[in-house]
Amino acid sequence: MAEDRNWHPDFEDYTERMVNHPNYKGLFYERGEDGRVKWVVTGKSDNGQKRLEWWNKQCRKYGIPIEKGCYAKVARRVHPTKLKVCQCCGKELSVMYEYPDKNLLKKINGRFGLSLNQTDYTIKEIVGKHCKTVEDVEFWAKTFGLNIAQNTLTRNTIPTLRQRIIDTIYKKYVAKELKPLSPGAMSNCPDRFDGFHSDGLCCRERTDKGRHSDNMKTYTQDRRAYEEWADGDFNLANRLMGEFHKGDKTYICPKCGKRRKMTADHIGPISLGFCHSTCFAPMCQSCNSAKNNRFTKSDVEALLKLEKSGQTVISWHSKVIWDALKHKVKTDADAKKLSIVMLQCHQNVLKLFAMIYAETGQEYLKRFLHPEYAFYDYRFEDFDPLHLEKLVIKRKEWDSANKRKNASRCIRIAFESLDEFNDKSNRKTAFVVDEFMPSIQKLTGLIESKSYEKADALLNDLIRVVSTSIRKRMWD
Repeated sequence: MAEDRNWHPDFEDYTERMVNHPNYKGLFYERGEDGRVKWVVTGKSDNGQKRLEWWNKQCRKYGIPIEKGCYAKVARRVHPTKLKVCQCCGKELSVMYEYPDKNLLKKINGRFGLSLNQTDYTIKEIVGKHCKTVEDVEFWAKTFGLNIAQNTLTRNTIPTLRQRIIDTIYKKYVAKELKPLSPGAMSNCPDRFDGFHSDGLCCRERTDKGRHSDNMKTYTQDRRAYEEWADGDFNLANRLMGEFHKGDKTYICPKCGKRRKMTADHIGPISLGFCHSTCFAPMCQSCNSAKNNRFTKSDVEALLKLEKSGQTVISWHSKVIWDALKHKVKTDADAKKLSIVMLQCHQNVLKLFAMIYAETGQEYLKRFLHPEYAFYDYRFEDFDPLHLEKLVIKRKEWDSANKRKNASRCIRIAFESLDEFNDKSNRKTAFVVDEFMPSIQKLTGLIESKSYEKADALLNDLIRVVSTSIRKRMWD
C-alpha cells in the first residue's frame, strides 16, 4: 500500500493542508501512532464506506449523477487548489486535464523533435512554446479541430491565433475532461482522502509495476543544459542524474540530516554559467528545491577543490568572471553576491549569442555545441550518491536512431532558447552588451565572411570587456 512507502516531505505537508481544508470538512480520516494522516483506506472497508458516503453527498451537492466517472469529476471540483503533490517525488501537478496523453505526446515530440515526458509541461505551456510559425498554427488547429480561415493565417496573426488555440483547448477539452488530454493524477476515490492516486502521472510508470518504463528510471534529460549553452558532457551528466532516480533506497541527507531519497544538485548552477557535468552534490528533493540557485561559500570551496584536481567546472563563456572573483569569496554573503554577478554576466552572454544568431544563423555558434557527446553509452559501478568519488564509469561508443535524435535535440533546444530569449518579460538584467554595438557589428561581419578565427578572438574579447564592465559596476 502507498502508506508503506516513503513519503516525500512536500506530500506530507500536502496531506496536512488537505485534511484541514474546509472543502473536505466531514470527510473521514484517522491518524496513525506516529501522528501522520492515514491517507489510504480500503474502499470496501467500513471507513472506506464512510468516505464513499461523503463523496456521494458531494456529487448530489454539485448535481453530478452517481455513475461511472462521477467521483473523478467531483474530486476535481472539490479540490481547493487543483494542484496535487506526488507522494513519491513531491512534484505539484494539475488535477485537471492539462497534460497530453501518450498518443498526443508522441505526436508532439515527433512534430517538434522533442523528448518530453507527460508532465514536463501543461498543454498551455507546450502550445505557448511551440506555436511560432504558420505551420505550427496549422498543426495545433488540426490536432484540436479548430477551423482557421487561410486568409487570416499570416505571420502577424500568429500571436492572436496561438491564444485562440489555447482558449479553444481549455474550453472544449480541459473543461470537458476529454482526450487527447490527461489529468496529472488519476482518480482513486474513496481509497485516497483527496480522491486521487498518491502517485502523480510523473511517477506512476516507475512505482506501478504494470506501468513500468525503463526509460523513466534510467535517464533524465536536463534541457536547461542546452538552454544555458553549458559546457560539459551532457550525456554523461544526464545518465548520472538518472542513477539518482533508480530504486527507493534512502540515505541521510547531508543538508537536513533526514533520511530521504537523494537527488543530484549542481554544485555550480548551470544558470550561472557552470558546466553540466558530474560535479553533483547529493541532497534530498526538499533541500534541493529550497536551495534553487543559491550559492554558498562551501559551494565555491568545493568547486575550487574540483578545479585543483583537474576538473573543468565553468563553461568557456563564463570563465572570465569566475576566474576574476572566485578567490574573493570569504563569506556566504560574498558567494551570494558572486552568484548575482555571474547571473548578470551569463544573461549578457546569452543576449550576445541571440544577437549573433539573429544576424548570422546557426553555423558559427553551432561550433560551440557538442552533439558528439550523445554518441556514447555509459554504465556505472559502485554508485553511491554520498560518495561519488568511488564511482566507476564505463563508456563505449554507440550509434542509434535515439542517439542521433538526442544529438539533434541538443542543437535544436540551444537555438530555440536564443529565439525565445528576447521574448521573455520581466528580465531583471542590465544588458551591458548593448553598449558595444560597433564591436558586435564587426563580429557579425567577420562571421558572414567566414573569418571564424578572427571572429573567435573578437567574441572572446567582447565577453571579457562585458564581464569586466559588470564586475566593476556590481562587485568592485
